[in-house]
Amino acid sequence: MYVSGLVMAALAAPPNVVMILTDDQDTLLGNKATSYTELGSMASQPVLQKLMMEEGVRMSNYFVQTPVCCPSRTEYFTGRYYHNVRGNNGVGCMHVNSTHVHEPGVGIFDLFTAAGYETGVFGKVTNDQQPQLEGLANSKSVTHINSPIDFNDFNGLTWYRYFSNGTRYVETVNKTDPVFGSIYQTSQIANRTIEWLDSLQKVPKEDRKPFFLYLGPHAPHFPATPAPWYEDLYPDFAAPVTPNYNVSSPDKTRHIRQNPPLTDLVKCWEDQHFRDRWRTLASVDDLLTVVFNKIDEMGSLESTFFVYTSDHGYKLGQWRVGTSKQHPYETDIRIPFLIRGPGIPKSKVMPEVTGSVDLLPTILELAGLKVPASVDGRSFAGLLLGQTYKPREKILVEYEAGGSIFFDHSSVWSNGDVCPGPIPRGPAGSVSSCPEMNEVGSGVCYFVNSNISNTWRALRILNTTHNLQYIEYDHTWTWNSTSIEYHELYDLNNDEYQMTNLYNTSSENLRTALHTELVEYYECEGDSCP
Repeated sequence: MYVSGLVMAALAAPPNVVMILTDDQDTLLGNKATSYTELGSMASQPVLQKLMMEEGVRMSNYFVQTPVCCPSRTEYFTGRYYHNVRGNNGVGCMHVNSTHVHEPGVGIFDLFTAAGYETGVFGKVTNDQQPQLEGLANSKSVTHINSPIDFNDFNGLTWYRYFSNGTRYVETVNKTDPVFGSIYQTSQIANRTIEWLDSLQKVPKEDRKPFFLYLGPHAPHFPATPAPWYEDLYPDFAAPVTPNYNVSSPDKTRHIRQNPPLTDLVKCWEDQHFRDRWRTLASVDDLLTVVFNKIDEMGSLESTFFVYTSDHGYKLGQWRVGTSKQHPYETDIRIPFLIRGPGIPKSKVMPEVTGSVDLLPTILELAGLKVPASVDGRSFAGLLLGQTYKPREKILVEYEAGGSIFFDHSSVWSNGDVCPGPIPRGPAGSVSSCPEMNEVGSGVCYFVNSNISNTWRALRILNTTHNLQYIEYDHTWTWNSTSIEYHELYDLNNDEYQMTNLYNTSSENLRTALHTELVEYYECEGDSCP
């Protein structure tokens, strides 16, 4: 029997699906830790652990395909690799054509709507938020939208509204007397979601449609503004000092290699940001609580798949790179993935390699829906349900730099003066010019991204004999024998913190094999993808 048939045969109706996609949530960075931790920021979420980990599956080797917001989200919603959603000449939302998200027959929302689902969108979708929401409405790819327009503002007031009858408008929340009692974004998302679920519950049971509910809280993305009632949580918590924290990296790509040592002021702001990140996740736990309780009240808990994941990971000073993602390393590409629902085992950790392009085909198959030919990812529904499944051993990760930025690129929420100075751009504090230097540790600025030396493609390999990461850099996105500028190779069995680049000491045969395999993944499309 086809895998989805096993689920459908056990249910009286098609299953509901709830997808929760957080922003910048790591899975390695624990409080005051001196090593990577098993759960990272998820350790701050007892509700998540109770409702998802204890009641479902955690994929412990789940990787994102591009560690930055808009490309990753476009990949999630289409099941396609970066090179297949990249805009013409790299023009688009962080270089990708995000209109695929609302393209009929391609994006996740339309696929469920076309299958007869009620589809509700609450929260951040992509970074080009308002055009994306308007695209979803214009294409009728959803039946309901109630999402913040300025998702970067945790206390933003404007919300995009769309209804199945075609009505749409922008709502401005009264700041002094807000609907639902607080303007805080995550709480607004929770209450607006419950309002929508209430409307579905009022439909007679025999007439109800299955629903696809998307929740996109901005937490724990910077500035990571906590809810007022959580501002004082974790007063003594601090960012981890892992073995690769503030280390010199003479054999890494240029902008990292040149970064000078991080100062105590940098660490102070990293600690503040770490506390804020965990504080914002407390509100995500509140969101989970009310949504689960409501779906339980509706009598739909046992017929609903819940997925919890993030658009990428994060780092806080590892390899002297401050608060950022955008790199090919484990901190940035290894992310949370939890799932529970009909037929899914409870309290189980699965180590098989899976990735964000695999999510779309997996939940489509679990729901008994057809997977479009455009999808590059592979369903792991069979794995989740204990059926025949051929595990991945490799997965592709790609990134195209969006600009040269520095440690002070983001604001950090604080309630008063918590550090003895403003967020520094370099060891001297405020710096007017930031040339990218060649010599190790010689830079005057803390680079966290670079147009010159942070465009890359990588192959992550993990099986019973190898645990490798192979990376090629080419800032022109040309990828021929003369344009590739730098290579990195890490053996994570012996170098968990990716501090020793083995490329120059590896054999020619290994280099050739890795390059050939990477090219195969980079050139793939649809069914041709390994």
